[in-house]
Amino acid sequence: MQKVKFDHPLDHGFYKVLVERIEAYFHDNQISKKANGLFWFKIVFYFIITAALYIAILSGKFHGLGLAFLFVVFGISITILLFSIGHDASHHAISKSQWVNRLFAYAWNAVGISSYFWELKHNFAHHGFTNIPGKDDDIDQSKLVRLNPNSKRKWFHKYQHLYAPFLYSLLSLNIVYFKDFKLLLQHNFGNRAINPHPTKEIWILIATKVFVISYMIIVPKMVLEISWMEMLGYHVLMHLAIGLFIGFVLVPVHVTGESEYRLPDETGTVHRDWGSHQAEATVDFAAENNFINWITGGLNTHVIHHLFPTINHIHYFQLTKIVKQTAKEFNFPYRNYSLSKVLIEHLRFLKQLGKTDNPTHNPQFDLKAEIV
Repeated sequence: MQKVKFDHPLDHGFYKVLVERIEAYFHDNQISKKANGLFWFKIVFYFIITAALYIAILSGKFHGLGLAFLFVVFGISITILLFSIGHDASHHAISKSQWVNRLFAYAWNAVGISSYFWELKHNFAHHGFTNIPGKDDDIDQSKLVRLNPNSKRKWFHKYQHLYAPFLYSLLSLNIVYFKDFKLLLQHNFGNRAINPHPTKEIWILIATKVFVISYMIIVPKMVLEISWMEMLGYHVLMHLAIGLFIGFVLVPVHVTGESEYRLPDETGTVHRDWGSHQAEATVDFAAENNFINWITGGLNTHVIHHLFPTINHIHYFQLTKIVKQTAKEFNFPYRNYSLSKVLIEHLRFLKQLGKTDNPTHNPQFDLKAEIV
């Protein structure tokens, strides 16, 4: 495994000034970077809604399309909770107390996902090396969809802009029932090597899968007295809705024609400072929309999240204003699309990736270098 590093930990322009201004924001307003009252209200609010939906499903009062609708809304509510709790907890952004963050990180396990493997894959690989092929697993997920110019182009990729939404709908099923077991066999995450994985985490993973199958499938099936086929149909439908939701929130923010991809040189060095690269590899969407910010856990303001992942998402809406102003002063390429625009740009870039080896026109990718 080649270790990768960035040229300078902190440059002397945009990123340095932005760090100073973000620190000043919290100092001057005398507020914590972690969770505040609004965050806890949001968590309690969505927990109550999610619990109420589950109770409604088990009530036996809904059937057919009505029950299918409940499962879909239940799945979306779970996703909003995960975006808000699990994601922040895995970044240690809820509390200064690590045991509190660890506790809330088990929100992932509550829906069938190993919080241990999520943190390894998401924090060490994706956040550490965003859009660095060979290091960022998020842009190397499947040979069926080409998400970066360093991956090999196949004949069927010229249709990927048409079938990608269908593949995204399968994301949730893949993450819950397959991905963790694949990660169990993986031992390199970013620059971090772990071999073997802790036995404790393997047992937690197994317990997680048993738990989610029990309350998501077996309990509703028994209480509602429906066939296994019908129950599995509702369950799959719920995951398809979740998959589309997370796919169209998380994938486009790094995969558009304006998203930067970079490769390290032969010494493993990426010739850009980490902060500037993060901002250049990421786009925002609907950054001025409070509602979208609320339901996505701030992930529509993705630039500030990648630059300051340990800050609670409840602050992102205000902090993004500082990012925009600082970027403007330094003539730095900050991108904010409307929701429809980011989806169009993403699908357009997928089409380009399917037709052209290197649609980025970055000469690094003409060499098709690979990290082993």
